[in-house]
Amino acid sequence: MRKRLIPFVTAGYPSRAGCVDLLKACAAGGADEIELGIPFSDPLADGPVIQATSQKALDGGIHTDGVFRIAEGFKDAPLDFMTYVNPVLSYGAGRFFGRAAKAGLRGVILPDVPPEEAGAVLGASTESGVPIIFLVSPTCTDDRIRMIGRLSKSWIYLVSLKGVTGSRMKADVGAFVKRVRRSTDRPLCVGFGISTPEDAARVAAVADGIVVGSALLRIVERGGRPRDVERFIASLRKAIG
Repeated sequence: MRKRLIPFVTAGYPSRAGCVDLLKACAAGGADEIELGIPFSDPLADGPVIQATSQKALDGGIHTDGVFRIAEGFKDAPLDFMTYVNPVLSYGAGRFFGRAAKAGLRGVILPDVPPEEAGAVLGASTESGVPIIFLVSPTCTDDRIRMIGRLSKSWIYLVSLKGVTGSRMKADVGAFVKRVRRSTDRPLCVGFGISTPEDAARVAAVADGIVVGSALLRIVERGGRPRDVERFIASLRKAIG
């Protein structure tokens, strides 16, 4: 089975046009789907790299309508939104998920929505057919993992560590994946801390896919061009097969 490669791009960064160039580079490099992050002023799950790119995008004037317009115009690869519950509720959950469905979004990742409190958005998600992609962390109990498995209609996002994006991945991710697999048959994709092809290969050996964000955006922050991002994504694609 082909392992999923899911890079993350901040919407509106380094500019609206530049964001589209990065999305195209990810698709050309072999991404199976792409997370498009809707910037938020209080991104509690994100480390310094994604925080910085989100703030630059906000300073550049990006907003939820603008992110939708980017998504509606991009057809090179399937997209997931990644954001926080505040922008969704501010936009209106029904309106947000309805527009996401029309734009062809595969899912919406909401790191600050635990399964016990998903009622505020779950109805709109179900009605639209655009699933919420839930996160499972190493601190989750088996009961909570089973709950997430029951609620999930898409892949499940496994957080490889106790921390934020861009942190160093823990060595025991394999044991974590195996524990979650005992409680759900949903595809399991691992993110947080994957920075190199070697990291990607190690995780893909036990999981169904990988998510890469900070390492990609760090290339751009250091002056890299879309072609550099495409080469990086291609190296990950090669590493995971």
